[in-house]
Amino acid sequence: MSKRLKIAVYLLYVILIFLAAIWIFGVMRNWEAMQEKPVRIAYFLCDYTIVIPLGFIAGFGLKAGKRWAHYLFVFVLGALLFDTAHQVYYLFWDNYFGVPLIYAGLLLLVVVIYTVFAFKAAQVKKLIDINLRGEENAR
Repeated sequence: MSKRLKIAVYLLYVILIFLAAIWIFGVMRNWEAMQEKPVRIAYFLCDYTIVIPLGFIAGFGLKAGKRWAHYLFVFVLGALLFDTAHQVYYLFWDNYFGVPLIYAGLLLLVVVIYTVFAFKAAQVKKLIDINLRGEENAR
């Protein structure tokens, strides 16, 4: 695993832990508000059943050198970006956490920058694998 991909995986772990903590805070503080709009519960369930577990599985798989983990990692990046964009423009616009919208926009910008960095790191890994397989096949 390349150094950039290791950094991307460790950053993903931090993001996933932060996401889990934010949801715990949100559920404990605003459960009644979540029940008023079922889409909030859907975001919560999506994060806890798809984004967070698959993110950790992809990270552990990449660290173990599993080929499938590369594709799962890219899937999780897309799910994280999609999820963040929707949460920023729905939950923050609705003032769910009481956070000014500018901070929500900055959060989305940070996730976009991370996603581009991580995707490029994952592509570098894929290109190295393709080159190595190509050299092995030439022998």
